[in-house]
Order: sequence, then structure tokens, then C-alpha cells
Amino acid sequence: PAGLFAWAGTLGLLLGMGAGRGGPRRGWRRAAHGLLWGLLALGGGGLLLGAVGRALPPVGLLWQDAAACAAWLPQVLHRGEPAPPPPLLRTWLFLGESLPRFAGTLAAAPNAGERGARLLAAAGGMLSTWIGGIALGWGLARRRPLLGWGLPLLVALGVAVIPGAGAGAPLVIGMALLLVLAAVTGFGLRARTWDQASVDYSDELGRDVSIWSAAGILALLLLAALIPTSLRNPLTEWLWRDVELPSGIAALERSGPRATTANPAQVGLSTLPAVPLGVSLEGTPPDKIVLRVRVNAPLPPGPAPRYWRARVLNLYDGRAWTTNARVGPYAGLPPSHAPAGLIMQAIDDLRNDRQVLIGVSDILGTNVSAQAERLPDGSIAALTASLPSEYRVVSRPQELAPVPPPNVPPPDLRDSQQLPPGMTPRMSELARAVAGRRPPLEQALAIETYLRDLPYSYQVQPVPRDGEAVDQFLFEMRQGYCTYYATAMAMMARAVGIPARISVGYATGAYDPRQQVYTVREADAHAWPELLIDGRWLPFEPTPIRPLPTRAGQLVEGPLASVAPPEREAAPPGPAPALVWGVLAAAIALLALGALWLWRRTTRSPVEAAQRRLEQAGQRAGVAWSAGTTLHEFGALLEPHVDGAARALQEAIALVERERYSGQPLDADGVRRLRQAADEVWRVARRRGKGQHLQEAEG
Repeated sequence: PAGLFAWAGTLGLLLGMGAGRGGPRRGWRRAAHGLLWGLLALGGGGLLLGAVGRALPPVGLLWQDAAACAAWLPQVLHRGEPAPPPPLLRTWLFLGESLPRFAGTLAAAPNAGERGARLLAAAGGMLSTWIGGIALGWGLARRRPLLGWGLPLLVALGVAVIPGAGAGAPLVIGMALLLVLAAVTGFGLRARTWDQASVDYSDELGRDVSIWSAAGILALLLLAALIPTSLRNPLTEWLWRDVELPSGIAALERSGPRATTANPAQVGLSTLPAVPLGVSLEGTPPDKIVLRVRVNAPLPPGPAPRYWRARVLNLYDGRAWTTNARVGPYAGLPPSHAPAGLIMQAIDDLRNDRQVLIGVSDILGTNVSAQAERLPDGSIAALTASLPSEYRVVSRPQELAPVPPPNVPPPDLRDSQQLPPGMTPRMSELARAVAGRRPPLEQALAIETYLRDLPYSYQVQPVPRDGEAVDQFLFEMRQGYCTYYATAMAMMARAVGIPARISVGYATGAYDPRQQVYTVREADAHAWPELLIDGRWLPFEPTPIRPLPTRAGQLVEGPLASVAPPEREAAPPGPAPALVWGVLAAAIALLALGALWLWRRTTRSPVEAAQRRLEQAGQRAGVAWSAGTTLHEFGALLEPHVDGAARALQEAIALVERERYSGQPLDADGVRRLRQAADEVWRVARRRGKGQHLQEAEG
């Protein structure tokens, strides 16, 4: 993961420079300073390691949990009403599964073959890059010789390149840059030491250093060209000849391209094309009319959204949807027969390719001769025919489909429950965290709500060559076409045990009440998931730009008597939740204030900090440092009020002037003396100020 390595090195470098820019020299402040930067180093390394193991929650889940907490806090602070229980943070549910899974995978990696070797190389390279970046930043900030402080980062490059069977160019370039950096900073340190010791030296030394550095770089490049960057060399073979390597480590020695086994989609007798992800279903131009559907009355509202469905697909291989439907004769209701509750449609089909019937799902009859493509569970995937431009269909809303009787053998739903081979564990962990432990219908609505909070965009990334498209969509892209949203909901539903598939067709379009006609355009092309809930295949709408039905407006009899969106799960009631959350919020606020204070203290230069200390001493003693007053003038005003610290005051003024006007920065001993002198002046002024306030109070 080159991107993670780059982030680890860059952020580690910044963290090391921040931690190395000085800080409190003694006391509890020094301990707090070290603890803060240590926690940042451990926390940052843990986050990067979790990113390598794909154990971090998606940004959408974090954002939704933050919104839930923001909505809950005002209710807790509102007086006069009992505090509601805190919301169940689904981020913790996700981490509760993902972190133990990653820890177990990492522990088993040495004996997990090539997959374990990849994980070891990625985790080791990332951690070593993080540590190397921190060490290099610390050395830069402390002005230390970088040849030694940069070696951890060089080791990190070697860990990333050699076990990862990568090219040697990053290692060579890294060594060359480290050599240049070490040479330049090393000469700067020597020149600074010579200046402080008043040693005369020639300016041509800098040129000599540059020449010898270039010669060293050329020698390094020549050496890199002669020595291959792999574990296959006589020294390695001699060291490991009597040791049997674990399978994961042994896999590191295999170089060259890795063979991949293709996983072709299972295709049945259907000849209809596959529906790939990463491709918009819209035709061009978007405003082109493709359907005119005449109905006797507007489509009835219901708990499920309405669509003009063309096809159903049940097989997903990680990149595209296909079906294993078998073609057979179709015998449906005559179009003139429409019992109560069914929908009659007269369709003017203007599509260029008219081989699949369109209609409200489920289609029960048509006036044209058609072939039925049936899935293994018996449901119709598509009705194919040589269609005229006008035909009729009769449909039944899916929520009105009869529930199979209990004495009938269950249908074959294996294809609608199968997860693709490339589905990562974190996808299942996210599905379980979002769905929770609810009835299937409420789980489906919770997944739908989560996906609808993700942004929608027509500018999306292409489907990855390796890996799984839905994984990239949920954890990296977080935006995509309707096929991404439909597929994501179907896979998340399957992960929690709900059979799922997707359908493609069109949204209902614009309705003209005078002519009783729905006008459907290319921009209405759409894909949506269908989930098997209590024996019925129900459509859902996870794509944010498509409206949701008023699910509470109409109730249906049977197991689906209520399909109102579920309330967010609440955490189990515990002892004084408001107090616990209040203490937690106060602790976070104190930590943030402490970090800000330490940051301001460490980023201020020693001279600025000393001048600020003297100014505070003047405030304690009642001597203001007015505009235009020089440092010597202010010292003369302050000296009568700091008896016993006059010598410290004069030393502080002298060191400040030396730093500002000598052209040479203070060394470590000078910085220490400056801080001690300024602190002593401030302590004396504070004691005198307290004594003066006591005398005034007694008087």
C-alpha cells in the first residue's frame, strides 16, 4: 500500500519535528509533554496499522454516529425531562469485530502462505516507515547528525521494497536523498560549532562536501545496480539453509509475477448481457423519452417504491451482475383480466432494443407471446420477446404477493445468499454494525438509511482491477452510480443473512394526470435492490437522489403490517449515562486544552517565551511594558520590584540581546540559563505581588 507508506512517512516526519522542537525541561510539564507526544505516536501508528489491516470504520459510519450524538446531547442537557439513553455507536460495534479479526489474522500471518506474507510486508513496512519518519523528524528538529537518525527510515524502505518484491528504485533514491540530507545538515552543524568556538574555516569546505556527496551518490547507484534487491543471494541462502521457514516467510522469497486464478461469473441459459458496476445505466441524451405508460389511475402509494422493472439479477462476482435463469414458456394472466389490486398498463415502448418487457413488478400477464427466464427459486427474472412498439401488461405490487404456505418446501435461495469470493471481512463487519440485532425488515431499512447518507455523484472512480468494487465504494469512494448503491445494499443484506438481488429498469418518471400517462426518459434508468422479507421480495431505495415512499402511509396485511423506518438502537441503560457522558466530554475537553497549551508552549521560541515570562512578572509587580519601551528600559523599571532577582533579570536581558543581535542562536546551555533566569524573575515578582495583596487586605 504505497499510499499508506507515504502518509506514514509524511505524518511521522511532522510528528517527530513537532515533538523535537523543544518543550518543558523539568517537572510535570515535561512528563505531560512526553506523554502527549507518546500518545500521538502510538495512536497514529495504531490507526495506520488498522488501515493496513482494513480494520478502520468507514467515514460515513463515523459521521452518522457523530450526528446521532449531536442530536442526543441537547436532550440530555434539557432539564425537566428524564435523560434518554445514549445512542448505540455503531462505530464501536464495527471496531469490536474488526480489531479482534485483524489481530488474529496478523498473529496467524507467518503461517498463512502468500496472503500472510503480504500482510506481514505491508504491516512491517508501514510501522517501520512511521517510526523512521518520527526519528528523522526528531533529528531534524534537534539538529542532530542525520546519518544515524535517518537510518530507521532507510530500514523502512528496505522492509517495504525487499520483502515486497518491489523495484529497487525507491530504495536507491531514498538512500541518495538521505545521504544528501545528512551531508548538508552535518556540514551545517560543524559550521555552527566552529562559529561558536570562533574557529576560522574556509567557505570552500561547503563546496568540497557537495562534491564528495555527489561522488558518494554515484557510488551508491553503481552498488545498487550490481546488487539485486531481493532475498535471493548467497549470504541469505547460507544463513537459512538449515532452517525451515514458515510458509508465510517462505512466500517472501518468491519473486516475479504472482499467478491469479480467474473467477468467471456463473452464467445460465439466459443470453441477456451482464450488468457491470462502474458504468452508468443512463443512455444518451438523458432527456430522450424511452417509455410512455398509460394507466387507469396513478400508481397506488405503498410501503415499497414503484419502478418499471425490466430484469432481475441474482449472481454477483465482485465486478458485475449476471443470472442463471433458465428460459421456458410463459403462461400468464390475459391482459384484459385485472382483478382488484392489480395494475393495468398500456406501454408505448420507444427503446432501441426491445427484447425485455417493462412493467411494474411483478408482471402477471401480457398480450404478447413471451419467454420467461426463471431463477432457481421460481421467480421470474425477465420476460423476453420480439416486442412491438405497443403492448399491455398487468402487474401486482410486490408487497401484495402471497406468502408461501408453511407446508411447501422452501425455494432454492442459495444464489441470492452467496457472497462474492473477494468480499472482505470488513464489509460483513460494517453490515452487522449497521443492521444491528433487529428483525429482518428493520435491518433492511437500517442499511438503506445508512447508504442514503452517502453522497451521490456521476464522477466516480473506475472499478478496481484487483479487489472488490463494493469494498472500494463503501470504504474509499463513498459515492457512485445507482448500481454501486444497489449492490452494496444487496451484499450487506446477504452478510446479515437476508437473501438479496438487484433489479434494473426505470424510475416512474413524470406523471400527467390529464392524460393519465407516465413519461419515462433515459435519465430515469435505475438499479435497485430487492430483499426477501417474510416470504416476499421487496424493493428498497438506497440511492440518495431517488425519493423514498411514505412507508407509514399505507399498511398491508400479513407479516408486513408496518414498515416504518426503525428507530436508532439505544444503548442498554446503565448507571447515570448522562454523568458518564458528561465526564467523558469534560475529559476530552481538558485533553484538548492541554494539548493546545503544550503546543503553544513548544512552538514558541525560547526568546519569545522568556520575554513573555518577563512581561508576566511585570504584570505581577504592577509594571506595564508599554509600547515603545525597550527591553533595557523595561528591565530598569522592573528591577526595584524584584529584589533578590536583579542578577537573574540582567542575565535574561543579556541572553535575549545575544540571541537577537549576535547573529548566532543560543546553544542548549544558553537556552537553559535563559529559561531559569526568566522563571526566577517571575517567581520573585509573584511572591511580592502576593505579599502586597495581603498587606492591602490586612489594612
